[in-house]
Amino acid sequence: MKVIGLTGGIGSGKSTVSAYLRSKGCYIIDADEISRAVTGPGGPALEPILMEFGIKVFNSDGTLDRTALAYQVFSDEEKRKKLEDIVVTMVINEFHAQIEHLKEDGFDGVAVFDAPLLFEFGLEQFCDETWFVNASTETRIARVMRRDGVTRKQVIDRINNQMPSTEKEKLADYIISNSLDEDWLYEQLDRHLYRLGVTN
Repeated sequence: MKVIGLTGGIGSGKSTVSAYLRSKGCYIIDADEISRAVTGPGGPALEPILMEFGIKVFNSDGTLDRTALAYQVFSDEEKRKKLEDIVVTMVINEFHAQIEHLKEDGFDGVAVFDAPLLFEFGLEQFCDETWFVNASTETRIARVMRRDGVTRKQVIDRINNQMPSTEKEKLADYIISNSLDEDWLYEQLDRHLYRLGVTN
């Protein structure tokens, strides 16, 4: 089994890459999906969040008030770090649990750790190699404006709040270019999958 760390900035098309890899038989471990699950109703992150941030970040039904929580951590670096420590630790634990399950099942294909903040949290250490999906800034801006119905300035602000693409390119083992059409994107992915022994 090979473990690929997949990442990419907003509007890069990482989700398209992940979906294609899934269609080719890769096992996808989605960090965002795990994060939503552990902070969702009955999730294991709720108790430590309650202990750290108090009842005011919860709704009356016991679910997490994500807006209230975001407001607390938005301008407080220490609180943001504490929240990240809680959630990222659980994401990593679930990642390891799924990898162990795959090993027990004798899975010998490609597992993909789809993590937007792969490098920010040092998650690449758990992967055999890393892929960074990138696209030109203008392409990314256009995609997010179309997808989310937001202004150009709002997209630029989001991009500027992320680790620069130039830094991620230096850290990644392979760069997947997604500025052109899907055929070009899929051709690159097929070449990498072939290199890893995936030929279906």
